[in-house]
Amino acid sequence: MLKKMRRKAFFVLFFLLLSFLAAEAQELELTVKDAVALALEHNLDFRMVFLDWQQAQQALERAQFVGDREMTAAAEKEWLQADKTYRESRENLANVVRSAYQEILQREREAADRLAAKERAEAQLKIDESKYEAGLLSSLDIQRTKHSLHNAEFSYQTALVNLATNRLQFNELLGLDLGQELLLTESLLLDFLPFDFTLEECFLLALKLDEGVLQAKEGLKKAKEKVLAAQSPFTPLVEQEQALVAEEKAKIHLVKAKNALYFEIRADYYNLEALAHLVQAKEREIELERKTLQAEESKYKAGVISNAQILAQQEKLAAVEQEYSDALLQYSLNRIKLLQNMGRGEILRGEENEN
Repeated sequence: MLKKMRRKAFFVLFFLLLSFLAAEAQELELTVKDAVALALEHNLDFRMVFLDWQQAQQALERAQFVGDREMTAAAEKEWLQADKTYRESRENLANVVRSAYQEILQREREAADRLAAKERAEAQLKIDESKYEAGLLSSLDIQRTKHSLHNAEFSYQTALVNLATNRLQFNELLGLDLGQELLLTESLLLDFLPFDFTLEECFLLALKLDEGVLQAKEGLKKAKEKVLAAQSPFTPLVEQEQALVAEEKAKIHLVKAKNALYFEIRADYYNLEALAHLVQAKEREIELERKTLQAEESKYKAGVISNAQILAQQEKLAAVEQEYSDALLQYSLNRIKLLQNMGRGEILRGEENEN
């Protein structure tokens, strides 16, 4: 009787454990907006920044309550720095999540392309084995086909490993358990999205947000205030001259900051333009290589071309597909980066633009 009760208890615990694991393994559907929200709530690095921000806020409140002027000034300075760090970290984290989300989608596409290449190689091996049995191919031809399949299988497994690594890192970024399964729902991000801004528009939008330009403007503002204060008849001439020199230097710093931003935006803009051209070129190249493969397959069936030629064309198509995937990923990430520098964020399906 006791054994039956123990057995029953064991099975109850066993099925409870299975239920728990099943619940843990359930996929979590995520839009970009969902992913950003999770990261802001659970990311470990951002959590530490938040704790510093919270502590600085509490210190300021205590100083204001005590009423000590020096203590309040010091606490306010620390609070302003902590608040600046908090806001920058929040924005940086959101940007990293958006880019990581996009990269996982691209890795999924890459794995799908590698799987298609592997299946082509498997189908080719079946054809070649049939021809070998019929005496139409040599053992060297079969060895070549098997080698091609081996390479395709390794390429597919590598793509799966890369995808799994990206997913694990994404889970860590969001502050989730590494084993949590995620379903990224914004598959339209895999499409090529044009960039519809001119260089001048990019620069003018970035000008409003660039930290270097904003700091230079703040420096010029303070310098002008000191010049006004130095215009008092009681201010020594030396201090007036120093204030004017400081104002002139602040103007120079502002010009240099604007120029530095312009060249940065200009480089990013034309780099993105080049990547867009590369993506479109690779897209056309894929179409060409697929049609070439179809033609080569027809010739191979007719015995016009060799086993080596058909394998070479299959591998060439697989290489171009990989190049297209890499180019599209680089274009997408650079597009996101430039839009973020412009203060536009990446306007993605399912994500509201908070700017």
